[in-house]
Amino acid sequence: MSKSQSRTATTAAAPKSEKQQHGVTTVTLTASPPYTPPKTGFLALLPSSWVPYAQLMRLDRPAGLYAFYTPYLMGVAYAACISEQFIRPERLAQDAVVYLVWCIILRGATCTWNDNIDQDFDRKVVRCRNRPIARGAVSTLQGHVFTLAQMVVGAVFADFFFPGRECAVDIAVMMALYALYPFGKRFTNYPQFILGFPFSAGIIMPCHAYGVNPFSTTQFTSATVSLCVANILWTMIYDTIYAHQDLKDDLKAGVKSMAVRFQHSTKLMCSVLAVGQVGLLIYAGTVLSLSAGYYLVAVAGTAASLVAMIGLVDLMEPSSCAWWFRTDFWLVGGSISAGLFADYAVKRMFV
Repeated sequence: MSKSQSRTATTAAAPKSEKQQHGVTTVTLTASPPYTPPKTGFLALLPSSWVPYAQLMRLDRPAGLYAFYTPYLMGVAYAACISEQFIRPERLAQDAVVYLVWCIILRGATCTWNDNIDQDFDRKVVRCRNRPIARGAVSTLQGHVFTLAQMVVGAVFADFFFPGRECAVDIAVMMALYALYPFGKRFTNYPQFILGFPFSAGIIMPCHAYGVNPFSTTQFTSATVSLCVANILWTMIYDTIYAHQDLKDDLKAGVKSMAVRFQHSTKLMCSVLAVGQVGLLIYAGTVLSLSAGYYLVAVAGTAASLVAMIGLVDLMEPSSCAWWFRTDFWLVGGSISAGLFADYAVKRMFV
């Protein structure tokens, strides 16, 4: 390769910024840290040929797993609250573990698909440039085959643990929306809104798995819709904050997101969404006549957590965005789940 060809290839591979001065355009390339194989942690123990596939599944990055898992934990607690039949605590604990395994499989397939569709965008974003497909460690075809393989494993797992037509429909709708999500970054500034729907299906699916119809009465329907919409609003909040890590690169690459759309008013937008989320949690509790424990833990805990995150996150600092993204699942997701379990404990175990 000639020097001129080398310069052209480098320019094409790296994100760049341009500025004009005296009619001359100066191109500044963003430095790209080279990929280095993992030397510590779980991935370092795997055969080198397995590492790219484990990275596609994000097995080394558990934070995103919580986004998938916390709605299911809420769903388990919610089903326990509204079920006419008493669901024993040990069954709830067992199912919480089952849903965790399910979410590892589901997240792996979803992230692999997302990385394949977004590979051209990823090569233009510093944080994503060394993902397996973007860096060429896994081909496009291999990525699609791996996605399909994970879906087959997930289908077998779901058929064993979540039998029934209702759960099958939940999963089908969920997978269709996850498949749509990466394309949302191309045609709307609100891909986080799209993402919130399959996440919120995690609240409904445990109900169906327990044989509970969350839409069987007007009260249940109102409460279920309120909880799901609250979860959608929450997804829009934390994923917008998360997206601020890549805001500069996304603007250059042409990626659409709420972080791009509201880049100058993100905290105000998140505050409005947070008020809506807390209001919906209050409404759900009122409709179902939930106990004081729900309001103290789920509602107050969520409100305090959102105030802390929105107020303290530094949107100009990627590490701050990433820290609050990880922590928010334990704070908000933990508060809502614990509040629902508190109501279950009061009404089902001590009454």
